[in-house]
This record gives sequence, C-alpha cells and structure tokens, in this order.
Amino acid sequence: MKLKKILKIIGVSIFGLIFILLMVSLIPRVSNSSPAYQTELAYGNPVSEEIEKLLTPEVAPERTRAVIILEDEKIIYEYGPTDKIMNTASIRKSLIGLLYGIAVDKGLIDIYKTLAELEIDEYTPLTDLEKTATIQDLLMAKSGVYLPSQGEHDNQITQRPKRGNHKPGSYFHMNNFDANALGTIFMQETGMSIGVFMEKYLAEPLGLQDFSEDNVVVGDPWFWPKKKSMHKQYYMYLSTRDLARIGAMVANNGRWRGTQIVSQNWIKKSTTSYSNLKENHIDYGRYDGFGYQWWLASDTGTIWTDGYGERFMIIDPSEKLTLVEQNYTGNSLFTTGLWLLNKNMDSNLSGLIKAHTMLKQKK
Repeated sequence: MKLKKILKIIGVSIFGLIFILLMVSLIPRVSNSSPAYQTELAYGNPVSEEIEKLLTPEVAPERTRAVIILEDEKIIYEYGPTDKIMNTASIRKSLIGLLYGIAVDKGLIDIYKTLAELEIDEYTPLTDLEKTATIQDLLMAKSGVYLPSQGEHDNQITQRPKRGNHKPGSYFHMNNFDANALGTIFMQETGMSIGVFMEKYLAEPLGLQDFSEDNVVVGDPWFWPKKKSMHKQYYMYLSTRDLARIGAMVANNGRWRGTQIVSQNWIKKSTTSYSNLKENHIDYGRYDGFGYQWWLASDTGTIWTDGYGERFMIIDPSEKLTLVEQNYTGNSLFTTGLWLLNKNMDSNLSGLIKAHTMLKQKK
C-alpha cells in the first residue's frame, strides 16, 4: 500500500513538472506592444496586379510569412501579419550599426578607439595585435579576431581564418564576435541598454507601432546554454512594418517625415562598401560589398539586411523603395523549437527581387 502511494505521488509530481515546463515553454519572450508614440503608416498607390500575384501565394505558405513594400513612406503592398513581432536574427547587426550612428553624432562613441583603449577582452585572451582593432573595424567585420562566439553558424565557423592570419582592418569575415562585441561596447560607452537607447532615439522618433525597450534581449531569450563569451548575443524583435519603416528612413538618407533621425553623413558612411566580396574566398552570392554591418549589391544599387531563417530587407535609395520579408521563427521556447525541427525555410526571396526589378522598370 505504501509503495502504491509513493508511486502515485511520484507520478503526479512528474506530471505536474511536465505541465509546468510545458506552460513555461509556451510563454512568449516578447509581446506586441502598442506604444503611445506610435504613428500609422500611410498607403500609396498599390502595386500592379502582376506584382501582387507574384508576391501573394495562392496557397498559404507552410510558415507564417509577412511581406511589405514601402514606396517612400507609404505602403504599396502588404501580405500577412506585418504587425507580428518576430526575431530579426542577423538583421540586428544592421540595426546596431544605425544606433552607433546616432551615438556617434551625440558624441557618445568614438569609432576610432581600439579594443585596448576600450579594455575589451575575451575569456580566451585577445592578443596585442587583436586589441589594435577599432570599433570601425568591427563595424566593417574586419576586426581580425577569429574566436568562437555566441550564435555563430555556417561559414562563420567553417570558413573562419586561423588566429593571426590577418591584421585588423585588412580582411572581411562576417562573424558574430564583431557583432556581439559591438553590443558590449555600445552599452559600455553610452551607459544605456540597447533596448532603452533604441526606443528613445530610433523607435520613438520614427513612431514605430509595435516596439518597446523589451524587444531587445541581451543573452539567450530562454536561458539556453551558450558558448562562453564576455560578449553576449543580443536579439532584436521587430514587426515587419516597423522594420520596413526603418528601411524607408535609410532610403531617405536618415530622414522620416521631415525629421533627421540618423545623420545623412552616417547613412552615407555606413552604406559605403569597404570590402570587395568578389575578392573574398567565400561566395556571398547576391552581395559584392559590405559597409558598416550592411550588405551591398552594386549592380542594383541596393542595400540589404539578411537574417537567418530567410528574412530580408532590400533598400533602394534611388527609387525610395523598401521591400521586407520576414518568416516567423518562434517567440517562445516551444514555437522556436518547432521551427528548428522544420528545416524548410519557405521564403519567396526570388519573388521579392523580381518585384523590385518590376517596380524600377515601371518608373
């Protein structure tokens, strides 16, 4: 009798623990907010039926997909839940580049300071040569620091040069050490969290509709074990319509509704190519240049962000066009786990590129 009672207690306890873990795994890490400073996006002349047919799937895609196109500051195409908060993945790198521009203009950051001057190190100590890398080198993905970092994947790992192979500032290698260290340095130099700074100086002036400082998470959102590093990966969750608004501001040389959000000088510097990727040993496909955390395609004159999980933003300053596609990759431990189990990224990038070409031809 005692044994049955003990087994029953154990069974109930295990069930209760599983139930609690399941509930915790379903809790969203970031929730849609409705900030007081938000402003509605206006609508312009819609795209042609041909472009609409190209971008609108006849059958609902396997993943939740959101697509939006802005011409100047107005929506001309929209599909899916463009107000849904999504993890932007590596698009965060371009966004931190914009925040650096604002901080530089405010005199808070000097991008020519070295890692040594900033007292930046790593658990595997940096060499004296590596410490000569400047913030600018990190922005250009040319730090010359080739150490494992949080959130790295694919050719960031397989194509990583050996330590000491290249001096800081001399060789492009897209990596997460540079991006993550930029987050550490940003918080150190401004004395503010990335989320607080981003809300005050970017989201509020732009009138973002779905943002709050909590949309930026420093460290793993679900406390999952990460590679040991002094420089934590940071996650930026944005809706597709908010991301497009930021892109439209870049397309307009840092201005939004007549207000200069990011200086024209910084937009120009950060979207200038400092690397000829065709000379690099890694094939970066559609891109042939890289600025301050922005991908560049000289054949189309476009500026790109590119995030894991098939999410893209194409900015065409000459035509004032911004095209964005995001795929939902989860906002809780459970939904993110489901996404990771499904390897089909399910994007329509080719359609987005064709739509851009057709919109240019229309003009």
